[in-house]
Amino acid sequence: MGIMTLTFGAVCAQGLPGAPVLDAFPLGIEWGALFDRAVDERAVSLLACAVAEGLISATPAQEEQLGVGHEAAMRSCVWLERWTLDVVGLLADAAIEVRVLKGPAVAHLDYPDPAWRAFGDIDVLVPSSRYDDAIRVLLAVGGRRRSEEVRPGFDRRFGKGACVTLLNGVQVDVHRTLASGPFGLTVELGELFRGSEVVTLADRPVPVLSRELRLVHACYHAALGDAVPRVVALRDVAQMLGSTELDFDEVRRIGKRWRAEIVLARAISLTWDALQLAATPASEWATGYSGDRFERRALSAYVGADRSYARQMLAGLPAVSGLSAKISYVRSLAFVDPNYAVRHGGGFGRRVRRAWNARTGRERVA
Repeated sequence: MGIMTLTFGAVCAQGLPGAPVLDAFPLGIEWGALFDRAVDERAVSLLACAVAEGLISATPAQEEQLGVGHEAAMRSCVWLERWTLDVVGLLADAAIEVRVLKGPAVAHLDYPDPAWRAFGDIDVLVPSSRYDDAIRVLLAVGGRRRSEEVRPGFDRRFGKGACVTLLNGVQVDVHRTLASGPFGLTVELGELFRGSEVVTLADRPVPVLSRELRLVHACYHAALGDAVPRVVALRDVAQMLGSTELDFDEVRRIGKRWRAEIVLARAISLTWDALQLAATPASEWATGYSGDRFERRALSAYVGADRSYARQMLAGLPAVSGLSAKISYVRSLAFVDPNYAVRHGGGFGRRVRRAWNARTGRERVA
């Protein structure tokens, strides 16, 4: 299994500066496992484009399978881009400022060709002050929240955001910050809307984050998202770091202001290990960075066997500014909304209590 993981990362690194040289593309019995994993991690487009560019070789049958998978992925992406325009339009009509995140922004601006980067949903960032309005706009056209707030107003003040499923099945992740828990609470939200770049979808300009902020967000996604990050999330980090136009010193300054340099370091280290890339100044910095006490304690809520949403929420308390805000934060976690408790069987409250016990050493979180 270890060899398979390394091979998969090396294959998905093709086209990057410092990517490992492959003597031969895995054939025979290895191909089925490789392709299945690429499907699971939305990396079929990476493989297909690397074959098309001659960076790796494949048999005619493998090329055909890749072609079918890649076409399906790109059809889905074009469909999602069409709905991205509709979502951005709805929010603009309500005078809500927006930045499109991840998928189409990264695909069109950071990859050699958008066909290299597949995605499966729509992510938008809105100002915290208009977050509730943005959710209402999407609910008004038939959208449905995938999960409710622990208490009314909690998401707008302290949460990362919410996923709204539209009537056509499209999932729209509405963000007000870049992560749940402490590293979402230390983000200086105003910085996210200072300046922007533009991506053109169907001849229409759509605002996205600046280049440096796109990398910061990619690092948050890779380091704090899934317990084992998808290879596409890691590829995003490497792809952006390979740009000669990126100001990595500014990226680090952002991380320092947000008390999150350890997030950047973890994402870069994970990326270089998984993709087997040659060392760079950025990767060497990441390897040597250990962070301060706050960063280390905050990161522990996102990694390891005890990672959970409840632990992230509890770990966020030191990052909440002001006594009254801290009291409100604790009250929301300790006393969830009665309707929420009924829908979830009181589960979140129990998870918070268990996470607190784990934090104080009295119980491990399952």
